[in-house]
Amino acid sequence: MAYATAEHLRLFLRHGLAFTAEETAQAELLIELAEGAIDDELGQSLELSTDTVTLDGPTRGDRWPDAPGTGSRRLLLPRWPVTAVTSVTILGDDAADEVLEHGADHDYTWSESGILTRVGGWWPTGDQRIQVVYTAGHATIPKGVKRATLRLAAAAWGNPELLSSETLGDHSRSWSADALGMTLSQADITALGVYRART
Repeated sequence: MAYATAEHLRLFLRHGLAFTAEETAQAELLIELAEGAIDDELGQSLELSTDTVTLDGPTRGDRWPDAPGTGSRRLLLPRWPVTAVTSVTILGDDAADEVLEHGADHDYTWSESGILTRVGGWWPTGDQRIQVVYTAGHATIPKGVKRATLRLAAAAWGNPELLSSETLGDHSRSWSADALGMTLSQADITALGVYRART
């Protein structure tokens, strides 16, 4: 699911006529580039998707240094909000992999904020020790994200030649890819901050 559609951009631009096929393709490309700029700023995609990640085991001094010695009861997933956790597997070095069971009376619980909490034990330490299959993102893209996407795409729409400067005296022109206008304002960055990935 895209953060916005070509039709959203047409309405945002107050473009009276329906987009031609070429204009629709251009609008979709600009929206995709705007989404990329937003994702880069946030450090995560906001689209709802199911991902498989292999995580390092937490060590003392990580975000939650609540374990004696090494390890932690809590493990942070890369993306949020989390809507489902399908499976959690401890990857064995020499031993067989261990598939954990979900639930407060089993092996782990999870929260929408992307925290896996180990019940009655600690997450193992070491590199690439825990594999998680989970679903995260937004089923409906937040309005503030859609607004920022459309603003960025509209700025680029208004400058299709990538013109960065123009001088009328002796008529000088220069072009730049940066002239697309895909730069988030400080107000956008502040507003989007609530969706930023945690590290």
